[in-house]
Amino acid sequence: MTPHIVLEPELEAELWDVCIALLQAVAIAWVPVPTAQAAFKERFTEIGGRAGLSSREIGLVCLGFKCWLLTHQDEYTEQYAKGNTRRLW
Repeated sequence: MTPHIVLEPELEAELWDVCIALLQAVAIAWVPVPTAQAAFKERFTEIGGRAGLSSREIGLVCLGFKCWLLTHQDEYTEQYAKGNTRRLW
């Protein structure tokens, strides 16, 4: 069974802000993916802690972020180069 993590709306919004900022950093400023992952882990550990998530749940979200980042970084870079800065997801 795949765990499903639900965050309060304000924490979910904060999580998306972090994800998008780090995607932009990787795709536009060429920040290395491991650096973005470390920054995400630091931020989400704090967000997840406020949400009452376990360390396992926090780890799963961090893994999900890595997969999401690797999946979307090339598309975002391509769209940004074309001047299309709308949300892609």
